[in-house]
Order: sequence, then structure tokens, then C-alpha cells
Amino acid sequence: MEMKKIIFVTGNRSKMDQLRFIVRHFQVPIEIISAREVYGESLSYEEIGDTVEEVALNGAKEISTKISMPVITEDTDLRIDALNGEPGIRAGAFLKQFGRQEILKRMEGVFNRRATISSAVAYAQQDGFSKTFVNRVYGQIHTTEKFGNFPAWVSPTDTNPLGGGYNSIFIPERSNVTLAEIKPEEAIHWSYREKNFIDVIQFIMALE
Repeated sequence: MEMKKIIFVTGNRSKMDQLRFIVRHFQVPIEIISAREVYGESLSYEEIGDTVEEVALNGAKEISTKISMPVITEDTDLRIDALNGEPGIRAGAFLKQFGRQEILKRMEGVFNRRATISSAVAYAQQDGFSKTFVNRVYGQIHTTEKFGNFPAWVSPTDTNPLGGGYNSIFIPERSNVTLAEIKPEEAIHWSYREKNFIDVIQFIMALE
């Protein structure tokens, strides 16, 4: 089977590694190309939209038109019930500015710890054709930070303390450990992002 190629538009190295891990794990004949490695650091998009679906799709459409190539993008948010849905669609910016400890601080003594992590992966072609995949994981915010010794798309590492995003404080439903305590192969079943990566890869492979 001929090797297919797809351009992934992200400035997050861990997301790139995560998608490539999925491709290797399922032995899919597809090459994931970093848009920034090919087109430079300036190739980015403004996060426009009120939902992960809107942000991912708007970004994919913008970049696919700009470079005249099909691309995929991904966006993730975290909505905590007791914080009125915050940090919401700007979860990434919040993490960089305040870190996970700020979430734990704001949740001290709070009984309702319900939260939802949502991911959207958008595929767009330069002719306007597009497809968006959305997955949500429901769970709760842990009282402390817990993580194992895993790659940075799963958990914090010595070189990437923000690795895993909010995984190390998020316990998914029907689990008693955080997402950052689950090894990569098992995390495929639990994670918000992996399912979308699998779905978009299958979609691309089925395209003529």
C-alpha cells in the first residue's frame, strides 16, 4: 500500500509525538508531517471560536487554504463544573500562565469536582472540504497531582513540566487513577485525543 502523507498543524511537540505514536502502534501506512518543520515557525493560526470544534475547524481551513494542501489540526479544552466551565476553550493558555497547581488551589475544599476534557480534530482541504471529529472524556479533578514516568503527551517530564496538559489532575470516569498514571498503550482506551487521532487516520486512509 502506498504511503499517504498528512500535514499536522501544531506548535505542540507532544501532540505531534502522540499522533506519530498512534500511527506506529496501529502500523498505519501514513506519514505525519509537521507543518512548522516544512513551512517554518511562522505558520500558525489564531484560535477563533467558542468551542473546540470551531477552533480546530477554523484553523484547519485557514492553513489548508494558505498552503494549498490538506491539513489536520487539534484543539482541547477543560471545563470544570465548580469553576463555571473554566478554564474552558483557553485551557492551553491558562496552563502556560498559571499551571495545574492553580486549578488545584481554586478547587480546595470544593465537593463537586466534576470536569470534562474535550478534543476536536479537524481535517480540511484547500477546496473547502472538511471533516471534524470530537471526543469528550468525563471525570473529576483530583485533589493532588499524580503521574507516572511516561512520554510528555501523557504526563509531565523533567524537560517538559507541562507535559500531559491536565492529565495529572484529571481522573476519568470508571477509573481510580489520573490519565497521567496510565501508560501510553492503555491510555488509548481512556484518552480524549487518541480516539480522534484514530478516527481521522481511518478517514484519511479511506479517501481516494
